[in-house]
Amino acid sequence: MSENTFYKPLTPKFRDEIISTIDKNITELNTCQNNAFVNMQITGQVALKNLFRNLPDGYPIPMERKAR
Repeated sequence: MSENTFYKPLTPKFRDEIISTIDKNITELNTCQNNAFVNMQITGQVALKNLFRNLPDGYPIPMERKAR
């Protein structure tokens, strides 16, 4: 863990933002030619989405500060 890591609690709004980003990633992947690489990434994104749906409110999410 680096000194740029901090934790942000998972709130309903933050969860919606994360899931929305995952949905955008899946939509973009759906524009690609259907192959094993695309299918693998979509499967991973769906699993990640399910994980975030099931984490409890307040769960600490590790974040990285952007370098300036």
